Amino acid sequence: MVRVAFLQASLGVGGAERLVQSLMRGLDRERFATAAVNLYSPGPVGEQLFADGFEVVSGLARGRFDPAAGRRLHEALERQQARVVYVPDSALPLFWAGWLRRRRPPWRLVVGFHSTGKVEDAFQHRIAAGSAFPVTDRFVALAESHERYLVAELHVDPLRTEVIGSGVDLERFHPPADRLSAKRAAGFDADEPLVGIVAALRPEKHHALFLRMASRVARRIPAARFLIIGAGPERPRLEGLTRDLRLHEQVRFLGVRDDIPELYRALDVAVLCSLPVVETYPVSLLEALASGVPVVSTRVGSIADLVDEGVTGTLVASGDEAALAEEVERLLADAARRERMGRAARAAAQARFDRAAMIAAYARLFEQVAR
Repeated sequence: MVRVAFLQASLGVGGAERLVQSLMRGLDRERFATAAVNLYSPGPVGEQLFADGFEVVSGLARGRFDPAAGRRLHEALERQQARVVYVPDSALPLFWAGWLRRRRPPWRLVVGFHSTGKVEDAFQHRIAAGSAFPVTDRFVALAESHERYLVAELHVDPLRTEVIGSGVDLERFHPPADRLSAKRAAGFDADEPLVGIVAALRPEKHHALFLRMASRVARRIPAARFLIIGAGPERPRLEGLTRDLRLHEQVRFLGVRDDIPELYRALDVAVLCSLPVVETYPVSLLEALASGVPVVSTRVGSIADLVDEGVTGTLVASGDEAALAEEVERLLADAARRERMGRAARAAAQARFDRAAMIAAYARLFEQVAR
């Protein structure tokens, strides 16, 4: 049996955290024993894993500069008899994982990248990378373009790098039998065109562009409604911008929701308008495609690797408010095109984004590294 510890600062709500959750739930328990190890609090996803009966260790660091965090982490990994430690590209977990790995413990280090660049604390990330990258046994990129970026910009060793794309639960995320009924079931009027964005309310997700796009579209399609699903520090500013744009009747802030699959099935168009930093291979778009929802997104990160332009969605330049609005309007005005793209989106998800295939790929990687 291979014992895998997933090390992170905390398991909040995001793509990297959801990956850990999917792997801990999905890896064969006869072949793998898993634990979530958090330097700080368990976070919402950590609490869910604990409720599921998984081992969750938290509170190993008393702060960012706690010198005893390394000792506590070493003791925690020894208690778990970890054979593989998986760490996302987060500064503090990377630093301590590299610091311990240099002391040649009996475990192997796998670093998974979930971003394209960092917008904050670049100096800390350079220190963390210097600590961990030279002693990392395997790196994981999310797409081929992501791997090229990592090799060119972060000087990651291509011989130690593997590409494993993210996947989603195709049974949980699926198209509705009838989208009008799905809208009513989600609490909306059947005749309301629904445009949604599922993303943490952080600056790099650029929700302000979504709101400005909504203002343009609402002038042409007054019945349209715009759903912002997620939470984060930008919410007060975005609510203020909503009032300034006089969109308080058209825009709804739904916060963090447990019924994300049902909301996707109610949408007519899914939007992501991130800036050209951080975003890589967003799970939210995979969920939309699996739900048979056409996508309109900015062309950033590795999104062009997952959206087949003109077939499953359309891409626009980052920050191009007019183009974003135009593409959303075109889809809302053409039901046949939405249905055609939705069918293609579901087919693409079935062929390329199955969570079971992703879990199998990580299982092979962990077993190979452990040997």
